[in-house]
Amino acid sequence: MTDMIIQSIGGIAAVYGFAGILGVPKKFLLWAGIDGGIGWFVYLLVGAMTHSELLGAFFGAAVISVGANVCARVFKTPVTMILIPANMTLVPGAGMYRIVYHILYPEGEQAAYYFQQTLLMAGMIAIAMFIVNIIWSSVTGAMKKRRDYRNEKVE
Repeated sequence: MTDMIIQSIGGIAAVYGFAGILGVPKKFLLWAGIDGGIGWFVYLLVGAMTHSELLGAFFGAAVISVGANVCARVFKTPVTMILIPANMTLVPGAGMYRIVYHILYPEGEQAAYYFQQTLLMAGMIAIAMFIVNIIWSSVTGAMKKRRDYRNEKVE
């Protein structure tokens, strides 16, 4: 557990730096870092509990997406301002490296395995973000309609 917390703090620092490189405004750097760190913690926790990197990636990306939507609503900024840098912790860069490595040193079976795993991991991240954004849009749309209905009734 201590190792997970230390890695999450490292994730916060990494996302903070990456967001700075991407040109995210300074007032959002810490929030993007915290979102990425929490997502990484969830990834590690779910991965340890289920022994599945894919489920960890799914739930980690879902938590990051919820956090980015909340920050976007609170700070009145585009969701992508937080979402893109925060997802940096989950991007399967090591898998991509392993694919190229095993292609260069002709080990086709290993390259195919890492290609499949990397594609599945990226797919889980994308699906989690898609599902959260669909649910978020539906809920906020329903809340807006309800608020508009109440305002019409009062007038």
